Amino acid sequence: MQVQKQQNIKSNNIKMVLGIIKDRQSTEISRADIVKITRMSPTSISRIVDILISRGLVREDDVVTTDRAGRKGTGLKVIPEGILTAGVSIDSDKLGLCIMDFADRVVASKEFMLKQQKYEPEEIISLIQEMFTDVCGESPYGKEQIGAVGISCIGNVDYKKGDIYFAPQFGWNHIDFGIRARQALGRPVYMENDMKAAITSVVWQEKKYMDEDVTYLSIGMGVGSAVMFHGIIARGSDNAFGEVGHVIIQPNGRKCDCGQRGCVQTTLTRNSLIEECQEAGFDITKVEQIFEAYRTGQEWAVEFIDRTAGDLAMLIRNLVYMYNTSYILVGGALILDFPELLHLAKKKLSDLIHINLYSSLHIIQVRTQNNSMTGAAFIAQANRINEIVESI
Repeated sequence: MQVQKQQNIKSNNIKMVLGIIKDRQSTEISRADIVKITRMSPTSISRIVDILISRGLVREDDVVTTDRAGRKGTGLKVIPEGILTAGVSIDSDKLGLCIMDFADRVVASKEFMLKQQKYEPEEIISLIQEMFTDVCGESPYGKEQIGAVGISCIGNVDYKKGDIYFAPQFGWNHIDFGIRARQALGRPVYMENDMKAAITSVVWQEKKYMDEDVTYLSIGMGVGSAVMFHGIIARGSDNAFGEVGHVIIQPNGRKCDCGQRGCVQTTLTRNSLIEECQEAGFDITKVEQIFEAYRTGQEWAVEFIDRTAGDLAMLIRNLVYMYNTSYILVGGALILDFPELLHLAKKKLSDLIHINLYSSLHIIQVRTQNNSMTGAAFIAQANRINEIVESI
């Protein structure tokens, strides 16, 4: 037990030092700086840094100034090719795949639009294999250099076993997707729900959120959310914490494919907006037509978008009372393409939320795209770090 405890302390210290170096890529960082940050001994820090250098994760860089007296030290940087991972996103309408280096740069990526049909798991895995080969061919690194793959998927995912409990858009139930993907790709595969992968990407790219309570809300082809409390994902007993697509906001609303009426999915997705307009008798085939009519002041569109913004405001209001996080980060294709929807919703919120909650709330638009894909690459990277450190 004592040996295991010491090993855990050693591993945690190595990961901590590596994290400090990695997070300071845009500034100068030396061994002496790390000593000050961690309050560990210079000998211990030098030993850890030497281990990281020997493992090909860190290199010594230019000479840097280490204190006010002007003393010099050797700067430290992570080696971009030290850990290379692939990130895959499986959505209802498309697949995405990227290669990420250890400096957190996406060096190559590709999308594949899915047809409106049911896909068997083997078909999706075969497409991922093809994309993986193609993207590696376009990246500066060889296929054999990719150490791990992260896969995010819509639906309810067992992130520990890699199983997909259910993905209703594909008609999948209890699929051992992670095992099958690992066999096909020939390297470790780590599975995660798409929204939890997305919040991982958003928070890891904006480190200021690591010490905050954060909700991520995505509005696009579907509606989903995920929550982090001080950098830790809230999961629930079945990894379904934050699934808000079937929260009812219009009790007598449109019929949902889940069998209920008035779910968020029936009023705040791209397809639902189009369908509502068609049901009202308007010749609409694209969401862009709705917002073009709104922007030109057509009365029906102004009323429709205002009502839709009210639904979004009500959903955000419910998230505030359910999760009580300081930040609600709102993204997804619909918000990226039509930010006025969020602006209108924010104006309505002050009348829906008690002042003591509203005054401390920060609602911020997420402007990055493909967050589930990059989040999957980050998850693979974190697991790869754990494997390397535990082997030291």
